[in-house]
Amino acid sequence: MKAYFVCLLVLLGLSLKSHSQSDLRVFSEPDGFKKNSIRLMAEKTKPGSITCIVTFNQLMGYSCSEGGDNFTVTISNSNSQQIATLTPIENAPSYSLSYSYRSYKGKNISKLDSLYPYLLPRTPGKSIRTSGTFFLGDLMGKSNSEFYAMGFQYSLGDTICATRGGIMYEAFDKAEPRNKGEVYNSKTRNNIYVEHNDGTISRYSILSSIKLLVQVGDKVIPGQPLAVFDKQEHDYTMLFDVFYLNLKARSATGTNYFTARPRFVFDSNKIDLAFPFTVYPDVIHPIEIVTKELSNKEIKKLGLKH
Repeated sequence: MKAYFVCLLVLLGLSLKSHSQSDLRVFSEPDGFKKNSIRLMAEKTKPGSITCIVTFNQLMGYSCSEGGDNFTVTISNSNSQQIATLTPIENAPSYSLSYSYRSYKGKNISKLDSLYPYLLPRTPGKSIRTSGTFFLGDLMGKSNSEFYAMGFQYSLGDTICATRGGIMYEAFDKAEPRNKGEVYNSKTRNNIYVEHNDGTISRYSILSSIKLLVQVGDKVIPGQPLAVFDKQEHDYTMLFDVFYLNLKARSATGTNYFTARPRFVFDSNKIDLAFPFTVYPDVIHPIEIVTKELSNKEIKKLGLKH
């Protein structure tokens, strides 16, 4: 029997924007090296990258090192970092400053590598079955041609593996059990978010109880076990999607976040989109894909060889 699962991506842009705003603080302080100059600083409290747009509501008597009335910066460091210097203009009639800022989770990406290979999220040598997904807005007459996600079916004791490496910047594994036939919602959904090197973000929306095998802030490698289905339930489903930030465009849902269509590695000669309601009998994690974004030092430390 074919099963359809609802993916609530219609809420993606709003939830990410409001969430990341609270994770970032932009503030000013005197520059200890330049007389009367001001440093704009940014400090984030959680892992992962945040893209920030700073807008000067008033800037009189100062020149900004980043130029113009606004500028965009990506904050990746966990500690405070300087994002701009405001230098006083000699003999200016007055000096005043006020600014505001908006923040977004992830790096700003104007051009996406749509052919990058992703691993199937299952232990090598095992099989995995896909299921169908659809956009919730379709039920409300608000279609989204950009929507793309893939459902994966598991069994009790199975492991969810990372499709691509990166930083696990957020995870939740305390969701309430879902009743049979119940459409999943925020109370019954566990999540894992991994930001990749290029700024794209993978989201693993898990509709069953799990035990996390990694911690927020950990760097994961492709194929690494992320979570295991550890409790008896009526089904074991994971919805997978990849999204990214593009501040130069607006998506069909009115946000700056867009959904990518990841290509999966099926065998040594085939990398393609996954099809719904399909069984892939022999999952592989080729070493050249696992090490694709790792440094030589990391490869050596992990004992991986091409």
